[in-house]
Amino acid sequence: MRTGAYVLVFLTWSVWSVGALDAADLDKEFLNKPWGAPLSEFPEHVNVGGSGKITYYVNPKQAYTLFDIQVANLVYGFYDEKFFAVYAGLEAIDTYSTIKRRIQQRFGIPKISMESRGALTTHSWMAGDTRIKMKYSEASGAMKLSFYYMPLAGRANAEMQKEMDDEPPEPLFPLSQIRQKEAVELLELFSY
Repeated sequence: MRTGAYVLVFLTWSVWSVGALDAADLDKEFLNKPWGAPLSEFPEHVNVGGSGKITYYVNPKQAYTLFDIQVANLVYGFYDEKFFAVYAGLEAIDTYSTIKRRIQQRFGIPKISMESRGALTTHSWMAGDTRIKMKYSEASGAMKLSFYYMPLAGRANAEMQKEMDDEPPEPLFPLSQIRQKEAVELLELFSY
């Protein structure tokens, strides 16, 4: 009889802890995967996109629980084939609110920033070298939870900025019909 009780307690503990995010180690790892781990340690994950040295992977066979809340899927980010970020799209405002409240209980009051473009509100916390962000767009209703390992995220951001700087600016030509007519009129005016 005692053995059955021990098994029941162990199973309850196992179910409770599987996929649970341990805030104490968040600065070193995410769901038992160390930040900076090579892509080769994620064989069950499938590539879903990327650009340059930044790639994104998901594990379609895995269910996840973050802060005691089930999330549909996680997107793992890699920079130069090293694990540096995790993204979770949140589908319900009550899920967003519950996770925000639990993060705030563990990490304190967040830094809050607001952008008028898209009516975007961002809540941000630091846990060692890991930045936690929650974003909510009033315009689209999109909600996102993100975790970034800053030593690699800084390099990834620099890489994205470099790619944006390397792109040529938007072309000035061809001109629209109205602008083309105005340009011809100005040329004619100044050619006399």
